[in-house]
Amino acid sequence: MNIKSILIFSNIFVVFISCNQLYDLNDPTIPLSENTFNSLDELVNYSIKIGYVPSYTTNGGEYGLISLGDTSGCVVMRNGTVKCWGYNANGQLGTGDLVNRVTPTLASALPTTTVTGGDFSVAIASEYQHSCGYFKTGFKCWGDQTNGKLGNGVTSSTNQLTPVSVTNLSGRQLKKFNAGDNHSCGLFVDDGSIKCWGDNASGQLGDGTTTVRSGGVTPVTGGTSFSFSCADFTSCSVSTANQLKCWGGILSATSPTLVSSNATFVSSGEGGHMCFITTAQNVQCFGNNSNGQLGNGSTGGSSTTPVTVSNLTGASMVIAGNNHTCAVTNNNQSAYCWGDNSTGQLGAGVSLTNYSVPQKVVGLPSGAIIVDIASGDAVSCVLLSNDDVYCWGNNSSNDFLGVAKSTANSSTAIKILNRADP
Repeated sequence: MNIKSILIFSNIFVVFISCNQLYDLNDPTIPLSENTFNSLDELVNYSIKIGYVPSYTTNGGEYGLISLGDTSGCVVMRNGTVKCWGYNANGQLGTGDLVNRVTPTLASALPTTTVTGGDFSVAIASEYQHSCGYFKTGFKCWGDQTNGKLGNGVTSSTNQLTPVSVTNLSGRQLKKFNAGDNHSCGLFVDDGSIKCWGDNASGQLGDGTTTVRSGGVTPVTGGTSFSFSCADFTSCSVSTANQLKCWGGILSATSPTLVSSNATFVSSGEGGHMCFITTAQNVQCFGNNSNGQLGNGSTGGSSTTPVTVSNLTGASMVIAGNNHTCAVTNNNQSAYCWGDNSTGQLGAGVSLTNYSVPQKVVGLPSGAIIVDIASGDAVSCVLLSNDDVYCWGNNSSNDFLGVAKSTANSSTAIKILNRADP
């Protein structure tokens, strides 16, 4: 079975079996299927019922319990608050100011009450200059609002330091959402359609034009979507028929264009490349290959045709960073990365040497189960089933790892926090 959507993990322990289906050991007779929650609203309601935000996976989606922007990161804590760190020039950390944060800091401008006490968050998406989150009170964004990327109808260059409601969804429920550098998108529950808004200079909104759309448009993907992703200037979706279609910068297309007919999940990289998991659980990538981020053993140039990542099978998650890519395999017990390694963002234990084929991430606890994975400009992180968050890569003035500034770049995974931390 190919995992396509949100999966809920037990708060105590989980076990993976060969078909990737999960069983809650508190009641091992009940399988938690790929459609446990049909909408983010259902996730909110379940969180209220159990009194905390449970662990779940997006299979490497750019939103979820953990998300990395180009130079920042955020984690949804178990109590429904959000902690963020990194670059904050546009207020994207949700702290209500423009001050960078070296370590995970409570996003005090966001709802800070717990699941049992009022408004709270269940999912977050961080990007270069803005962030979005799904709260009990709905879908909201904050940070830079140029080109209407926050979805509230404002197109000025001023920063929005507190969350504003996305007003162009017409009251429809979201299954997933995503934030690109200068545009955002949401996937609706009712018909599997996608709505995108914001900058459209490269056709990344998919409406056949390059006109900015602060009110949002619906790209015609030709099917019901269950996975989608957006990055700098490109967006992609995967339909229930496993058709991958993309539009925007990488393909120079202003309308959805067919890329593959055997995709199950897609991730967009900030450096101009895309990767997806196939129905055979291999990973294929296309686009920019300047640092070997396509993973097929070559470096340089680009490819508009998908190439298969070498020496990687059984993939359950994939995430495309700026000029590097990571995937999760081995029944969610191993992470591999490839591409640019100038600051140790591959987690392979060495820096400066780029790799055009997958390298195993070192430093993760033995036997740990990876729930989700995220990548930014030059940092990657994983969320483990015990709610620990481990990261590796750049710790310069902008690309904070979430640890003390005196800490050098890390080419091995180091623990940043636990979602149950106060």
